[in-house]
Amino acid sequence: MSTNLEAPVYEQIKSFLLREIGEGRLRAGDRVPSENELARLFGVVRMTANRAVVDLVHEGVLRRVKGSGTFVSPARYGSTLVEIRDIRSEVIARGHAYRSELLTAGVVDLNQAQAAELGMEPGQKAYFTEMLHLEDGVPMQLERRLVNPAAAPEYPEQDFTSVTPTNYLLQVAPLQRAEYRIRAEAASDPIARTLRLEQHEPLLVLWRRTFSPATIVTVAELYHPASRFEFTGTF
Repeated sequence: MSTNLEAPVYEQIKSFLLREIGEGRLRAGDRVPSENELARLFGVVRMTANRAVVDLVHEGVLRRVKGSGTFVSPARYGSTLVEIRDIRSEVIARGHAYRSELLTAGVVDLNQAQAAELGMEPGQKAYFTEMLHLEDGVPMQLERRLVNPAAAPEYPEQDFTSVTPTNYLLQVAPLQRAEYRIRAEAASDPIARTLRLEQHEPLLVLWRRTFSPATIVTVAELYHPASRFEFTGTF
């Protein structure tokens, strides 16, 4: 095995794993050698191997699965911020299989913060949906959405397994403008379970509010596993 003997051993282990991935001997979804196996291979203590693996996990190259081991992360898929496209279109454009699950649907009484975001009054009612979007069977986005009934009165009657909320709302309430914010946060227990993540794994969260010429249409929070997703754009 050829290594750079001047580099710290944990860096040599990282380079070895990156080379195995880059040259195709380890592919997305493959289990990588355990820390004990790496320690034996390089003649070091397990803590040194652990440092290398942890670095690559933090860099998004590897992903730990509790009780199963450490695996090569899948490729990160991107979503453009220049135009609003529904995730179904993006997944299909990549040549992958799209599927969605409607987790929650109903009517909620708006609290003060929600009312302010929708330009409504506290206590007024709005539609709420929570959906999981999957790419090739892997959860890619958890969508939590509030909809102004004045903008889309027939929203609750839609079959969101055949059309996404984004696609439907773009049809019935033509988009005039949009606002968005992106934040990073650690996955809570419920979100981690839904997205099949370890608790406290990093998320990329997009908050987005869209306007028609007449009113605010919707406010959505879109949760993405940071290990599988990135936002892209061109100015």
